[in-house]
Amino acid sequence: MADSTLAQLDKFFSQSKLLSYKKGEYIIRAEDSPQGVYYIRKGYVRMYTVLENGREITLNLFKPGSYFSMIWAIAEKTNQYYFQAMTLVIIRRSSKQQVTGLLRSNPAILYELTKRLLMGLDTLITQIEYMLSGSAYRRISAALLLLAKRFGETAGNGSVNIKIPLTHHDVANLVGITRETTSIFLKKLVQEKLISYRHRSITIINMKGLSDEVNYLKEENDTPQVV
Repeated sequence: MADSTLAQLDKFFSQSKLLSYKKGEYIIRAEDSPQGVYYIRKGYVRMYTVLENGREITLNLFKPGSYFSMIWAIAEKTNQYYFQAMTLVIIRRSSKQQVTGLLRSNPAILYELTKRLLMGLDTLITQIEYMLSGSAYRRISAALLLLAKRFGETAGNGSVNIKIPLTHHDVANLVGITRETTSIFLKKLVQEKLISYRHRSITIINMKGLSDEVNYLKEENDTPQVV
């Protein structure tokens, strides 16, 4: 997001109610009607749904500078999702009417929101593609690549640290597989020296190697089998 647009959002939401949530606390539950639009000043928020079999599927992750419950605010759809703090979260909450008024009167902010929504949709479509067509190993590898691109910080040696703290369970919920399977393949990625994992911190050691692995597995999966 452009610095000028971020500054405008900061100024707008600075007049709104300040809220804080501990790690694991729910900001909005699926059965709740949101009390407004939430703007993240600090921390990370997970948006997820629960399938009929009880499995959680993470649909999006929000970082500082993001705001959510926009499906409810703009499309006027009943909220069907859970929003949960992944870390300590500091939020400003403004009313639906104030935020939609801001978007109508400020094309630059509306453009940035539209851009974010489309980027999020692109990520979700890619995630669905991996979940439907790829092996568990490829799905995990691809998810880590997406996280590195969205939330990564590049170090001098070319490695990329994913700034969101992630447990094995968090990664499993991103790709729709069990925690046990996720642990096995994360360990494999560590052994292949493609990633490092310590204290919920994941670093991509070799971005090109991980990307090549994902593409190789795709080609292998797409190869017609002769029986």
